[in-house]
Amino acid sequence: MPVFPNNVSLRQLRAFDEVARQGAFAPAARELCLTQSALSESIRQLEDALGMRLFDRTTRTVGLTAAGQAFLQDVRQAFDTLEQGFQNLSDLAALRRGKVRIAAAPSVLAVLLLPVLPALRAQHPGIEVDLIEDSAEGIAQRVQAGLVDFGVGAAHPAGGDLVTEPLVSDAMGLVARSDEPLLKAKRLTAADLAHLPFVGLTADTAISQLLAAAPGMPPNVLQTALRLSNPQLLFEAVSLGLGVSIVPALTAQHPSRGDLGFRVLDEPRILRRTLLIQRPRRALSPAAQLLFEALAAQVQTLARFEGITPD
Repeated sequence: MPVFPNNVSLRQLRAFDEVARQGAFAPAARELCLTQSALSESIRQLEDALGMRLFDRTTRTVGLTAAGQAFLQDVRQAFDTLEQGFQNLSDLAALRRGKVRIAAAPSVLAVLLLPVLPALRAQHPGIEVDLIEDSAEGIAQRVQAGLVDFGVGAAHPAGGDLVTEPLVSDAMGLVARSDEPLLKAKRLTAADLAHLPFVGLTADTAISQLLAAAPGMPPNVLQTALRLSNPQLLFEAVSLGLGVSIVPALTAQHPSRGDLGFRVLDEPRILRRTLLIQRPRRALSPAAQLLFEALAAQVQTLARFEGITPD
């Protein structure tokens, strides 16, 4: 149970410390900008609250009692801890330090978040960043449990009462080796892919779920013989000639795409919406807010590419 008396104030403890430092009331009162009588009253109230004398007083000097000497060490240690706490808060507010944890889809990490880190590190080297790859469900669960500052990804029922903010929309399109004729077709539909071997992502990914819900998808797209867990593996499979695929425009900017071609589907027009995901009534820390603003700026930069629209 806490034993800190409710009627003991920080001002009284400051007064006690200063009188002990000065060894007299008059100079301590001047240092604290108090009258001597007000300072004496503050010390009297502190001693009454603690139930023991802290000073032995004579007409000329003030000395600590044994209890006062022991208490002074604890008070100064507490002041040091408070000073360090205020310094830590000042550092966080000034972005001299801090830690940000973000859960996001693989393509978001590679295309939106990693590219902003060099400038962030150069300007704020004291900020630590943890980037965690996860599925839409996993992102929602991590945010819900408070394991990350925010998530970036698709909406998911596991999110419950989480707060979401639109960040970017991107259209689905064909990714294929550069010699694929469909990349240059005047009009591209999902039906045009029916005769081609297809490489998909695993069913737990938001991309796979979007394709499954889209109208007019040919059977080879929905029941592909090869499914992979992330875009990097998918691009490698396409590069090896194992088939073509459909990915969102943002994912198509993944560095591992290499020289593969990309072309947005004309029909059906499938949009993926990527959201900022937060717990309700929780403000971002200064460091997390800084990273989110850099993320939003990166979205604006990528808007020059086909199929990417900032929300």
